[in-house]
Amino acid sequence: MKRHSYRVYILSLILMLSGIFFQALLMGGRIPFFHLSSSRSRPPAVIAYKTQVAERDLNTRLEVRMRRPTFQTGMIFPQWGTNAYDTTDANWQIGLNDIVTQTGAQWIELPVNFYQSSVTSTQVTTTSITPTPQAMAAGISAARAKHFRVFVVPLLGAGGTLTWSGSIQFADPRLLQAWFDSYWQALKPYAIAAAQAGAEQLAIGTELEKLQYIQPSYWNQLIERLHLVFPGQLTYDMNWSSLYNPIPSWMSNPLLATLGVSEYIPLTDTQQRLDPAVLPSLWRANIGKLLDALALKIGHPVIISEIGYRNSAYALYRPWQRDAIAQAEPPDTQEQAAAYDAALQNVLADQNITGIYFWAWSVPMFQPNWKPAAKVLFKWYTSPYA
Repeated sequence: MKRHSYRVYILSLILMLSGIFFQALLMGGRIPFFHLSSSRSRPPAVIAYKTQVAERDLNTRLEVRMRRPTFQTGMIFPQWGTNAYDTTDANWQIGLNDIVTQTGAQWIELPVNFYQSSVTSTQVTTTSITPTPQAMAAGISAARAKHFRVFVVPLLGAGGTLTWSGSIQFADPRLLQAWFDSYWQALKPYAIAAAQAGAEQLAIGTELEKLQYIQPSYWNQLIERLHLVFPGQLTYDMNWSSLYNPIPSWMSNPLLATLGVSEYIPLTDTQQRLDPAVLPSLWRANIGKLLDALALKIGHPVIISEIGYRNSAYALYRPWQRDAIAQAEPPDTQEQAAAYDAALQNVLADQNITGIYFWAWSVPMFQPNWKPAAKVLFKWYTSPYA
């Protein structure tokens, strides 16, 4: 009996000392995934290391769980200015971290703004809001360091009464060639920089609707030029209104990996809040079927290169709208989140769609930052796909 009691005593003592030792390890943060103390008390180098480990762990889990590993789970994060995206752009650095933790996105769309003075001008230029090629390249490198894949998209604005790039047109073939040559010269240094920095995908143009229906030779020449300097995937991003028109033959150019669509199709023609329960079926009937038809016409899946919903009770009414009328709408984060959910519920189950990019991180009215919409993104972007 005494020997048994002595053994019990020794065993109890060992367990007690082990508990104290284990507790000390926990409090010291020595055991991964069990650290309970605040990171504010840790040295910056330790915080950076832990952040990198967490990011790698998230990306590893996503790659393992994804049933559609090539699907582009994207977020658009625009910055403006000559130094936009570079190492001095604190918003870019902070935003990339937030996108990782809040959405689980694996792709970042990086817009670059170009400009021409009118819809009939043949001179495409940069402006004070256009990042330099070097700044853009630095931004790509920063995104890749956080395990993002990068999609570079040129956005072209035109001065005058009509500012949409889709209004640009020319009747004279000489003017057409002059415009395409100027556009190529403006885009070329960015395509080269994007390739050198490791961007995976580049759009050759965005929403140039009236120019889409000219002689295919102009577009095929541009595609060939860009292919020579950018070895990654090339896309063209059409506006949603083009879904109702015939598809030009150049859009089937084999050097184009896919077509993108800026998707802002309204689900209601009046200012009203829609019941979230009906949104998935409405989205499928009014949007999904059009995207499926486009994929069948070109013979391969498409991407939604831009889609956005306002933080508004009327998020599904003219979803592209961002003027004073939209600013006066009653905020509604739940309706915004429901719109995100309806889109993702359809898209992630649709084999005709191979990616989606939401407009846009930190852009007023549309931003999902710290809202229920970000939680919807995280739910879908980190779950197995159908």
